Amino acid sequence: MFPGHAPADPLLLQNTDAWRQRPGRLMDIALTDSADLKRVRALNALCVLDTPQEERFDRLTRLASSVLGMPIALVSLVDTQRQWFKSRIGLDATETPRSISFCTHAVAQREMLVVEDALRDARFAANPLVTGAPDIRFYAGQPVFSHDGEAVGTLCVIDSAPRSFGEAARQILRDFAALVEDELNKGALVAARVRAEQALHALNEDLEHRIEERTRSLSETNETLKREIRQRLAVEETLRANEERIRTFIDSSFSAFVGTDADGMVVEWNPSAERTFGWSREQALGQELASLIIPDAYREAHRAGMRRFVRHGVGNVINTRLEMPACTRDHGDITVEMTINAFKSGGELFFGAFLHDVSERIRAKLALQQKQQLLDTVLETLDVGVVACSADGELTLFNRAAREFHGLPPQALPSGDWAAHYSLFSGDGAHPMEEHEVPLMRALHGEAIKDSAMVIAPKGRNRRYILASGRRMTGPNGEALGAVVAMKDITELNESQRRLRVNEQRLRAITENLPALIGQVDKAGNFTYLNTLALRFYGREKNQLIGQPVRQAYSAPEFERVEQFMKLALQGKRVTFEDELMVEGRSSHYHASYIPDIDASGAVNGFFAMAFDITARKRSEIRQRDSEERLRTVTDNLPALISYLDTDLRYCFANAMYKQWYGVDPAAMVGKSISDVFPAHFCGQREQQLRRCLEGHTVQIELEVEHSGDTRILQSVYIPHMRDGVVLGAYLLSTDVTAARRHEANLKTLAHTDTLTGLPNRRSYEAELEAALGRSVRNRSGMALMFLDIDRFKQVNDTLGHAGGDEVLREFARRLLRTVRKTDTVSRLAGDEFTIILEGVRSPEECARIGAKIVEAMGPLFSVGEMARQVSTSIGIAWTNSAQLDARALSTRADAALYQAKAAGRNQFCVGAGQ
Repeated sequence: MFPGHAPADPLLLQNTDAWRQRPGRLMDIALTDSADLKRVRALNALCVLDTPQEERFDRLTRLASSVLGMPIALVSLVDTQRQWFKSRIGLDATETPRSISFCTHAVAQREMLVVEDALRDARFAANPLVTGAPDIRFYAGQPVFSHDGEAVGTLCVIDSAPRSFGEAARQILRDFAALVEDELNKGALVAARVRAEQALHALNEDLEHRIEERTRSLSETNETLKREIRQRLAVEETLRANEERIRTFIDSSFSAFVGTDADGMVVEWNPSAERTFGWSREQALGQELASLIIPDAYREAHRAGMRRFVRHGVGNVINTRLEMPACTRDHGDITVEMTINAFKSGGELFFGAFLHDVSERIRAKLALQQKQQLLDTVLETLDVGVVACSADGELTLFNRAAREFHGLPPQALPSGDWAAHYSLFSGDGAHPMEEHEVPLMRALHGEAIKDSAMVIAPKGRNRRYILASGRRMTGPNGEALGAVVAMKDITELNESQRRLRVNEQRLRAITENLPALIGQVDKAGNFTYLNTLALRFYGREKNQLIGQPVRQAYSAPEFERVEQFMKLALQGKRVTFEDELMVEGRSSHYHASYIPDIDASGAVNGFFAMAFDITARKRSEIRQRDSEERLRTVTDNLPALISYLDTDLRYCFANAMYKQWYGVDPAAMVGKSISDVFPAHFCGQREQQLRRCLEGHTVQIELEVEHSGDTRILQSVYIPHMRDGVVLGAYLLSTDVTAARRHEANLKTLAHTDTLTGLPNRRSYEAELEAALGRSVRNRSGMALMFLDIDRFKQVNDTLGHAGGDEVLREFARRLLRTVRKTDTVSRLAGDEFTIILEGVRSPEECARIGAKIVEAMGPLFSVGEMARQVSTSIGIAWTNSAQLDARALSTRADAALYQAKAAGRNQFCVGAGQ
């Protein structure tokens, strides 16, 4: 009822029943079938339709009615055939047909609809709701949306008199509609949040720990590189300053030193060159360097380069640190790190080169890269978004899942622009975040973030509801490194790849310097010379060490270990050793050589010392071991099969889930091919896809597997491992999607079945009608469509109640199924509306016989509980043998025939005319 108005016209309810009972007569509104199906699916997912009135919605309609001065305010939800009112003020009806509703137009255009005078609007002038009760003259409706962006209804206000509606009033209506939208979506969002928290809780802590460890490792590597650069520059300056020391240092150098004349003939060959290449000094002197250590494939290029430098004084490798292949006396292939210089002595041109065998380091580096690539692959596969920044607020990590959340790549933006650029909102989704509210910025400032709610709502994309957890990252010495946040989606590594490239560039920088500590000790055991790197090693000034006893630079226990080698050197014996020392509280590993300083008379005047700091190598070995253990722990505890195959399809890695899912020990799989581990039918299903992967393609497949009588559906992705365009192997990741697939099958069944009667529903009926018409055309046979409803079914509900009405509907469906053929399709559209699709009927007369049979089948009384009730039906039949008649036309004829049967007194059938 309208406050202060006459009661609504009773014809409104009668017209509503009439329109509801006539399928296929909707007003032509700009909504495609597929779009409307998606929209209605989103509405049903909210689980609000046909629920009782709730104060949280009624409060909003009362406010809208009062603030805007409107007698009617409604929360209207637009279903397939109706608009249903979740909340209503000033109107008794709970729903009206969609075909005559104003709200359907607002939903279709997805923005506010204002009709200031319906009688002057061609779309609504003849609308029954305008020409009759409730006499709508003014209407304003703002669409409300589901959390996935579908328009599901409106908040609307109505008056029976024309009126204007300014921008201020429109904004008020939008604000109230936003509150209605929040209430509609609240249940779905809370349920999604609970599921996401349970799925990602354990993973979040492990991911944070891995990122912290990786950041610390990068920081330590950077400091080591800087220190080694300074060491090498100091060594080269010292070697140029004193020729005698250079001679001694070259002989004791840990790196091979080779000198040649302008023709490439060896004139210098130190002991380390003997050890590295296998040729003695006597064997090497006078020989061509290219024939000794340069592989066949590179010799001509080497000779041409030397000739070019001799003629023109320019060369690409002079004064440049580079890695190059070399060969040894026993024809072994190694990789050396080389620095070559050209100099003149006595007017003649010579070349000198330091060479260091880095083959083992490169192998270790490649192994570490392979492990790192596997870890990065796992990180990119996870559905947890990870974002990190440096200490100065520069975004440094933005994995696949994070990019999908935002729909944007990372950009070098000031932190104050993050929220606006990436569309970050507070947990309610209504308020844009301030800079200090962004989880990554809060973590950078030292706050430990745990499941902080936020919304990502990029323009033109579905909004995402996120729980963010993060913390600040610090280095081993407490220095600030930045912050990291993991984002869990409760509604998939560009930055990681950039970090990897930076890390590789830093690693290559190691080759630019020779890390050597150089010193001289007299026969009294006092320092007489120390280079800059050595001074830094001891952590003291030059005047604090030169002229002072060696023992003062060490603690007593450490000097005892060094002293034994000093005594041997002072006895004229050359010694080489490796050890670990604590100097100024720092632990260092080094490789040292003591070379006696023997004068022309044979007296020992002291010794020269050269030490290479190998601390980084030792720590790298420890880190690699720890990294492998962490990787094994992570992959063994992920609910997925993870493995790596080489190009011969042999396992190089497999996680513990192979034992749980297949009963195969992963350790026993390593080194074996797939055919060695699994039966032929298992391999045959996968071999073709694995071959495609080894051709460089990422492959996804879904297969059923059986183990111990249990059938699983596995979704697998095969990722090629590539380096320099060459496939080195394949990463295999498989997850169990059995539960998801079974759930999809159940949903499909529910979507096509009427839950009350077990008959096909409207969706299934429409698909089957199109298929039957197609078969009729192909087979050149007739078919018919029946529309049926129960006579005076409203009286049945009024007298027996809805439970009794449901029992009548079920018994009505059972009698229809017993009466027609099994090949005929019986469906329930809605309420008491049923349809039957008859195929292979040859004439209208045959249709009439079937109609009479159905009317007769309804003759016996229906038993409802302890009561008996007479139930009859009216039937409209449309028969065709024409290929020109489509589903809409056939339905229209059946609908018309049904109304003829009702007009003739009900409890009978009518066969529509025409072919």
